[in-house]
Amino acid sequence: MSSTSLWIGLAALLGLYLLYNIFFVLLHEKILFQSDEVSDDYEFSFTFQHEEILLSPSENVRLHGLLLKSDSSNGLVLYFHGNRGHLGRWGRIADEIRTRHGYDVLAMDYRGYGKSRGERSEPLLYQDAELVYDYAQELGYDHIIIYGRSLGTAIATHLAAKRKASHLILETPMTTLREVIPTLNFLLLYKSGLKYEFNSLSRIDRISCPITIFHGMEDAVVPYELGHKLYVEASHSDKKIITIKEGKHNNLDTFDIYQQAMERILN
Repeated sequence: MSSTSLWIGLAALLGLYLLYNIFFVLLHEKILFQSDEVSDDYEFSFTFQHEEILLSPSENVRLHGLLLKSDSSNGLVLYFHGNRGHLGRWGRIADEIRTRHGYDVLAMDYRGYGKSRGERSEPLLYQDAELVYDYAQELGYDHIIIYGRSLGTAIATHLAAKRKASHLILETPMTTLREVIPTLNFLLLYKSGLKYEFNSLSRIDRISCPITIFHGMEDAVVPYELGHKLYVEASHSDKKIITIKEGKHNNLDTFDIYQQAMERILN
């Protein structure tokens, strides 16, 4: 190979590298938040009873949620869902918690999801979570379990570090956003250009309630090692990690070990 061809090849690789950085910095929010909005008059096709909640923390901002009430409530599960889909999907999962365990469940869509509106940022997502928690207290709930799923684990961990909770449940949690995709550690040139950190690792040692982590060893989205690392870093004495050997990212609730652990926590 001639020196000219070598330099052309290196220049092409450098160009691809720079394009990768530009592409990710510009589009990482769209990749991270796979949201879909619905109209204000959209009707959910649920067969179960539910109450729709609307909160307005500021002008032009609206947070939409579902409150599912049990016949004889043992408390409230405050549920923060994953990054894909609105409450039309996650409401059914919330109803399973209500039906199986006799808890009321409050689940909110993030800004830009479902009927929720408003500009989105990491600090604003955290503020919204605190607002929803305060709203739950205004409804009279004092036994509140905070549950986070995937992306929602970062928001749930932040909230549990800021507010009183009876238990923190994390399903397929990340440590930080960069650690979810290991290649970001060396491929991203413009790390400061990333808008989101979701650094649960820096908050997990400030949790003052029992912690349960669920993670599958075959999770190809958020590697099991990240959930285990979060477990190790948690300082609370009452902490557990439920390892599901054949569990993937979206099927942990199909395993008996998950349901048995949830039964112990909630009942």
